[in-house]
Amino acid sequence: MKKFIYKSLFALTILGGCKKSIDFVPQDKLSAGTFWKSQNDVQLALTGCYGYLANAYNYAYDDGAADNAYCQYPWESNATRISAGNIDATLDAGYNSRYVFIRRYNYFLDNIGKATMDETVRKRFIAEARVLRAFTYYELAHYFGPIPLLKTAYTDPEETAVVPSPAATVIQFAIDEIKAVAADLPASYAGGAPNQTGRITSGAAWAILTRIQLEYGKYDDAVASAQKVMAAGYQLFRKTVLSANDTKDDYSTLITFADDAAKQKFYKGLASYQQQFWAANEGNKEAILVSQNIQENQSYAPYGNGLRTLLATANMGGWSSITPIQSLVDSYWKSDGTAFTPPTPEQRAADFNIKKMPTASYINEFKNRDTRLYASILFPGATWNEYKDGYVFTWAGVAGSESSTGYNFKKYLDPPSLVSGLEFDAPQDYSIIRYAEILLAYAEAKNEVSGPDATIFAALDDIRDRAGMPPINQAVNNTKEKLREVIRNERRIELAGEGQRFFDIRRWNIAANVMKTPKDIANVIVQERNWNPKFMLMPYPQAALDRNTNLKAQQTAKGY
Repeated sequence: MKKFIYKSLFALTILGGCKKSIDFVPQDKLSAGTFWKSQNDVQLALTGCYGYLANAYNYAYDDGAADNAYCQYPWESNATRISAGNIDATLDAGYNSRYVFIRRYNYFLDNIGKATMDETVRKRFIAEARVLRAFTYYELAHYFGPIPLLKTAYTDPEETAVVPSPAATVIQFAIDEIKAVAADLPASYAGGAPNQTGRITSGAAWAILTRIQLEYGKYDDAVASAQKVMAAGYQLFRKTVLSANDTKDDYSTLITFADDAAKQKFYKGLASYQQQFWAANEGNKEAILVSQNIQENQSYAPYGNGLRTLLATANMGGWSSITPIQSLVDSYWKSDGTAFTPPTPEQRAADFNIKKMPTASYINEFKNRDTRLYASILFPGATWNEYKDGYVFTWAGVAGSESSTGYNFKKYLDPPSLVSGLEFDAPQDYSIIRYAEILLAYAEAKNEVSGPDATIFAALDDIRDRAGMPPINQAVNNTKEKLREVIRNERRIELAGEGQRFFDIRRWNIAANVMKTPKDIANVIVQERNWNPKFMLMPYPQAALDRNTNLKAQQTAKGY
């Protein structure tokens, strides 16, 4: 399947300022006067707009800025500083880079009408660009709160020095934009220019809308938007037939199987959850909006999906850049679907016995746990024969590119890319929004609207069943408050490493309770963390403050 790669084919410069008697056409740039002639010109320009989705695997760093992970290299991202509470105007959490794309979208929308092209395609291209712009504005607002709302292109940077609009205004603009154009988008693409897979579909538009409405507490609207996605033919990825490779790891030492049927359900759940992220299964019906990647070292795309390096441990050729912390590991249910009670940090350290092999008591902590724990986390003693025969994950403390926490992510690691030896050779797509998120969003929003009902349990049980887990206990979780806690933990487990936790702990107003100093398996502090209510929003970077004197310190409320 040919992928829609977001290479920077679009590098337009708005020519202005003083004019001389002779007009020179730059040989290394495209001007508005020589571009915008054909459908191909427009297609190249829109491809440049899609660059916003390139390298979306960096969303994984947001888990390190929350209570799911630790990012040990501060030069790779802002996550280390944010989680530590070292947040001030010297940090730019994506403010300036997003406005680069806002300008690009606006320039595209201002000029697409000039080209000679198929009108149906023009209408669809406009819709794609407006959804991308809405998504970008939403991401700006949920990071920074009030922001300048620029709807047309500009030639003079001074034009951007405007009074920021309230977050609520920006969010309503994003919602209105998506609703206005969703009907102009197809449900899918057949492939081949200008219909490459990877473009914004109507399902992706409604999925983005669902995410926005859920985050800003528009629960009735989120339910309605989620229902549109749920009726669009998406499905959770399920592997129904097991291969010999799928059962190479013997989990009988960790899982008590009641019978062969239970064993088959476990292995199918493990394979289904884990392998949905592998290159061999990309394009499956769970994928709604993805960032596409291809093989490293091809002339037109030098990098693949960087998670192959950022998540993997040193003996896999990785850097352990983003590693799970203990609170995430503890959040995975027991295999019966109930909450896990962890040992004290002191007891765990004694059981782990870092100078020798982990004791049986330590391994007991990982017995009969949620299938997604085994699919997502490498813990000491865990085997992974699908990657390499006889592989056992070990940890002897912090050294080199080893984990700082004692754990590594297994989720998003694709065995073929791990054995290639190339640092960024991971060609699988990265899911920006997948169907499981929509089911969780529906469950959360519907519960907030009217409390537990059969449709909520059906959505949650679909997710659990795919992972080989039992259904939600409806008799126990029979109130809005009880089910809310189940949904929140289910969301944390299912979407671990996908960047949503950063915003979840803010919109639920639990950040002050969960942004605690993490310790490793040996009970050694990994990172000192501090939380301040003003960290609900990221500060405007100093460069933006220097350009726009209308920007003032944000309030802690996000404006929803």
